[in-house]
Amino acid sequence: MKDDCLYKGVCNDDCSKSCMRYSQMKYMLDHSNLPKNQQCIHKLIPDSCDLKAFEYLQSIQLDIENFVRGGNNLYIWSRQVGNGKTTWSIKLLLQYFDSVWDRCAYTQLGVFVNVPNYLSKCKASISNPEIDLSEIQYGLLNAPIAICDDVIVSKLSNYDYSSLESFIDSRLFEGKTTIFTGNYSPDELESVAGPRLRSRICSGEIVELRGKDRR
Repeated sequence: MKDDCLYKGVCNDDCSKSCMRYSQMKYMLDHSNLPKNQQCIHKLIPDSCDLKAFEYLQSIQLDIENFVRGGNNLYIWSRQVGNGKTTWSIKLLLQYFDSVWDRCAYTQLGVFVNVPNYLSKCKASISNPEIDLSEIQYGLLNAPIAICDDVIVSKLSNYDYSSLESFIDSRLFEGKTTIFTGNYSPDELESVAGPRLRSRICSGEIVELRGKDRR
Protein backbone atom coordinates (compact mmCIF):
# COMPACT_ATOMS: atom_id res chain seq x y z
CA MET A 1 0.00 0.00 0.00
CA LYS A 2 1.32 3.46 -0.95
CA ASP A 3 2.41 5.47 2.10
CA ASP A 4 0.66 8.60 0.85
CA CYS A 5 -2.67 6.89 0.19
CA LEU A 6 -5.46 8.33 2.34
CA TYR A 7 -7.06 4.88 2.48
CA LYS A 8 -4.00 2.84 3.43
CA GLY A 9 -5.47 1.87 6.79
CA VAL A 10 -8.85 0.72 5.51
CA CYS A 11 -8.54 -0.37 1.88
CA ASN A 12 -8.52 -4.11 1.17
CA ASP A 13 -7.97 -3.82 -2.59
CA ASP A 14 -4.68 -4.74 -4.20
CA CYS A 15 -2.63 -1.56 -4.53
CA SER A 16 -1.58 -0.69 -8.06
CA LYS A 17 -0.59 2.31 -10.14
CA SER A 18 -3.89 2.02 -11.99
CA CYS A 19 -6.03 2.65 -8.88
CA MET A 20 -8.31 5.51 -9.92
CA ARG A 21 -9.29 6.40 -6.37
CA TYR A 22 -5.65 6.83 -5.38
CA SER A 23 -4.71 8.88 -8.46
CA GLN A 24 -7.76 11.15 -8.31
CA MET A 25 -7.38 11.77 -4.58
CA LYS A 26 -3.64 12.36 -4.99
CA TYR A 27 -4.35 14.94 -7.68
CA MET A 28 -6.84 16.83 -5.50
CA LEU A 29 -4.50 16.72 -2.50
CA ASP A 30 -1.45 17.78 -4.52
CA HIS A 31 -3.36 20.78 -5.88
CA SER A 32 -5.08 21.76 -2.63
CA ASN A 33 -2.14 23.62 -1.01
CA LEU A 34 -2.73 21.39 2.02
CA PRO A 35 0.56 20.72 3.86
CA LYS A 36 1.80 17.16 3.38
CA ASN A 37 1.59 16.38 7.10
CA GLN A 38 -2.10 17.34 7.03
CA GLN A 39 -3.04 15.12 4.10
CA CYS A 40 -4.40 12.43 6.41
CA ILE A 41 -7.22 11.84 8.85
CA HIS A 42 -6.49 13.16 12.34
CA LYS A 43 -8.60 11.82 15.18
CA LEU A 44 -10.24 14.38 17.43
CA ILE A 45 -11.74 13.63 20.84
CA PRO A 46 -13.89 16.48 22.18
CA ASP A 47 -13.84 17.89 25.66
CA SER A 48 -17.27 17.67 27.27
CA CYS A 49 -17.88 21.37 26.57
CA ASP A 50 -17.49 20.73 22.83
CA LEU A 51 -19.68 17.65 22.44
CA LYS A 52 -22.57 19.50 20.80
CA ALA A 53 -20.24 21.47 18.56
CA PHE A 54 -18.47 18.28 17.42
CA GLU A 55 -21.81 16.57 16.79
CA TYR A 56 -22.93 19.50 14.66
CA LEU A 57 -19.68 19.57 12.69
CA GLN A 58 -19.96 15.83 12.17
CA SER A 59 -23.46 16.31 10.75
CA ILE A 60 -21.99 18.74 8.22
CA GLN A 61 -19.18 16.28 7.49
CA LEU A 62 -21.61 13.43 6.79
CA ASP A 63 -23.55 15.62 4.35
CA ILE A 64 -20.60 17.62 3.02
CA GLU A 65 -21.43 17.15 -0.65
CA ASN A 66 -24.85 18.74 -0.23
CA PHE A 67 -23.35 21.40 2.04
CA VAL A 68 -20.94 22.39 -0.74
CA ARG A 69 -23.50 21.99 -3.50
CA GLY A 70 -25.69 24.47 -1.63
CA GLY A 71 -22.84 26.99 -1.41
CA ASN A 72 -23.04 27.06 2.39
CA ASN A 73 -20.37 28.77 4.51
CA LEU A 74 -19.01 28.04 7.97
CA TYR A 75 -17.05 29.98 10.58
CA ILE A 76 -15.33 27.87 13.28
CA TRP A 77 -13.94 30.06 16.03
CA SER A 78 -12.44 29.84 19.48
CA ARG A 79 -10.51 32.09 21.79
CA GLN A 80 -8.39 29.05 22.68
CA VAL A 81 -5.68 27.86 20.28
CA GLY A 82 -5.03 24.25 19.33
CA ASN A 83 -8.48 22.85 20.09
CA GLY A 84 -9.48 21.57 16.68
CA LYS A 85 -10.54 24.48 14.46
CA THR A 86 -8.02 23.83 11.70
CA THR A 87 -8.25 20.06 12.07
CA TRP A 88 -12.03 20.19 11.66
CA SER A 89 -11.77 22.36 8.56
CA ILE A 90 -9.32 19.87 7.02
CA LYS A 91 -11.57 16.94 7.96
CA LEU A 92 -14.40 18.61 6.06
CA LEU A 93 -12.17 19.25 3.05
CA LEU A 94 -10.94 15.65 2.98
CA GLN A 95 -14.48 14.34 3.36
CA TYR A 96 -15.54 16.41 0.36
CA PHE A 97 -12.66 15.00 -1.69
CA ASP A 98 -13.67 11.50 -0.61
CA SER A 99 -17.26 12.19 -1.69
CA VAL A 100 -16.41 13.42 -5.19
CA TRP A 101 -13.18 11.63 -6.14
CA ASP A 102 -14.95 9.56 -8.80
CA ARG A 103 -16.08 12.80 -10.50
CA CYS A 104 -12.86 14.73 -9.99
CA ALA A 105 -11.63 14.40 -13.59
CA TYR A 106 -8.26 15.72 -12.39
CA THR A 107 -9.71 19.10 -11.43
CA GLN A 108 -8.82 21.36 -8.49
CA LEU A 109 -11.94 21.03 -6.35
CA GLY A 110 -10.68 22.42 -3.06
CA VAL A 111 -7.97 24.68 -1.68
CA PHE A 112 -6.53 25.27 1.79
CA VAL A 113 -5.06 28.67 2.62
CA ASN A 114 -3.51 29.90 5.85
CA VAL A 115 -4.55 33.51 5.39
CA PRO A 116 -1.61 35.26 7.16
CA ASN A 117 0.89 33.24 5.10
CA TYR A 118 -1.06 33.86 1.91
CA LEU A 119 -1.24 37.64 2.46
CA SER A 120 2.47 37.71 3.28
CA LYS A 121 3.28 35.88 0.04
CA CYS A 122 0.99 38.21 -1.93
CA LYS A 123 2.97 41.20 -0.70
CA ALA A 124 6.31 39.49 -1.33
CA SER A 125 5.27 38.53 -4.87
CA ILE A 126 4.99 42.21 -5.82
CA SER A 127 8.78 42.52 -5.78
CA ASN A 128 9.61 38.86 -6.36
CA PRO A 129 8.04 37.42 -9.55
CA GLU A 130 9.40 33.97 -8.69
CA ILE A 131 6.68 33.59 -6.04
CA ASP A 132 3.92 31.85 -7.95
CA LEU A 133 0.49 32.09 -6.37
CA SER A 134 -1.49 31.37 -9.54
CA GLU A 135 -2.72 27.92 -8.51
CA ILE A 136 -3.82 29.09 -5.05
CA GLN A 137 -5.55 32.15 -6.48
CA TYR A 138 -7.26 30.03 -9.13
CA GLY A 139 -8.56 27.75 -6.38
CA LEU A 140 -9.74 30.67 -4.25
CA LEU A 141 -11.78 31.95 -7.17
CA ASN A 142 -12.98 28.68 -8.69
CA ALA A 143 -12.79 25.67 -6.35
CA PRO A 144 -16.17 24.54 -4.94
CA ILE A 145 -14.70 24.56 -1.41
CA ALA A 146 -11.99 26.72 0.14
CA ILE A 147 -10.55 26.74 3.66
CA CYS A 148 -9.46 30.14 4.98
CA ASP A 149 -7.52 29.24 8.09
CA ASP A 150 -6.79 31.98 10.67
CA VAL A 151 -8.78 34.37 8.51
CA ILE A 152 -8.25 37.40 10.79
CA VAL A 153 -5.38 37.45 13.29
CA SER A 154 -4.89 41.20 13.70
CA LYS A 155 -5.99 44.58 12.37
CA LEU A 156 -5.84 44.50 8.58
CA SER A 157 -3.87 46.87 6.40
CA ASN A 158 -5.64 48.37 3.39
CA TYR A 159 -3.79 45.92 1.13
CA ASP A 160 -4.76 42.92 3.28
CA TYR A 161 -8.37 44.06 3.41
CA SER A 162 -8.58 44.51 -0.35
CA SER A 163 -6.93 41.13 -1.03
CA LEU A 164 -9.27 39.30 1.32
CA GLU A 165 -12.44 41.05 0.28
CA SER A 166 -11.89 40.47 -3.43
CA PHE A 167 -11.85 36.67 -3.34
CA ILE A 168 -14.35 36.33 -0.48
CA ASP A 169 -16.83 38.53 -2.36
CA SER A 170 -16.27 36.51 -5.51
CA ARG A 171 -16.92 33.22 -3.72
CA LEU A 172 -20.09 34.52 -2.11
CA PHE A 173 -21.36 35.90 -5.41
CA GLU A 174 -20.63 32.61 -7.18
CA GLY A 175 -22.24 30.54 -4.39
CA LYS A 176 -19.04 28.67 -3.51
CA THR A 177 -18.47 27.25 -0.05
CA THR A 178 -15.86 28.83 2.22
CA ILE A 179 -14.91 27.49 5.64
CA PHE A 180 -13.26 30.09 7.85
CA THR A 181 -11.40 29.53 11.12
CA GLY A 182 -10.40 32.23 13.57
CA ASN A 183 -9.94 33.35 17.15
CA TYR A 184 -12.37 36.26 17.19
CA SER A 185 -16.02 36.04 18.14
CA PRO A 186 -18.49 37.28 15.51
CA ASP A 187 -18.95 40.50 17.50
CA GLU A 188 -15.20 41.06 17.84
CA LEU A 189 -14.64 40.55 14.12
CA GLU A 190 -16.31 43.84 13.30
CA SER A 191 -13.76 45.86 15.26
CA VAL A 192 -10.76 44.21 13.55
CA ALA A 193 -12.14 43.48 10.08
CA GLY A 194 -14.94 46.01 9.65
CA PRO A 195 -18.65 45.36 9.13
CA ARG A 196 -18.39 44.25 5.48
CA LEU A 197 -15.83 41.47 6.04
CA ARG A 198 -17.48 40.49 9.31
CA SER A 199 -20.79 40.09 7.47
CA ARG A 200 -19.19 37.88 4.83
CA ILE A 201 -17.20 35.68 7.22
CA CYS A 202 -20.30 35.16 9.37
CA SER A 203 -22.68 34.70 6.44
CA GLY A 204 -23.19 31.00 7.13
CA GLU A 205 -23.10 28.58 10.07
CA ILE A 206 -21.11 29.65 13.15
CA VAL A 207 -19.57 27.10 15.53
CA GLU A 208 -17.63 27.94 18.68
CA LEU A 209 -15.12 25.52 20.22
CA ARG A 210 -14.25 25.95 23.92
CA GLY A 211 -12.01 22.95 24.66
CA LYS A 212 -8.41 23.07 25.86
CA ASP A 213 -5.28 23.26 23.76
CA ARG A 214 -4.42 19.77 22.40
CA ARG A 215 -1.06 20.59 20.83
